[in-house]
Amino acid sequence: MSRLVLMEVAMKEELPELYDIYFGGRVLLHYEEEEVPFIVVRTTNGMGQEAAIELLRGCEQFKAYHKHLFGIEVKSFVTDDKQFKKVKNWWNYFHPNGIYR
Repeated sequence: MSRLVLMEVAMKEELPELYDIYFGGRVLLHYEEEEVPFIVVRTTNGMGQEAAIELLRGCEQFKAYHKHLFGIEVKSFVTDDKQFKKVKNWWNYFHPNGIYR
């Protein structure tokens, strides 16, 4: 089972406000369980103030909860709709460009 699914289930029980941001349709989320796990979060018009603050802070609560559950740091990248649709392979986008190394 993927870490994201495990995190979703745990977050729904333990942190319902954070669950609502990431899994309640307020933002779009892409998660990669690669050598360096990372998330790409796309903003939406209906995301609300709580989601906007979380994303402006670099998804810090998501990252802290991921580290708490799995002991692994996750990297994050926040983007808009245009960039999110343009990139087909986020792993290749980040790592050849050295963004997370």
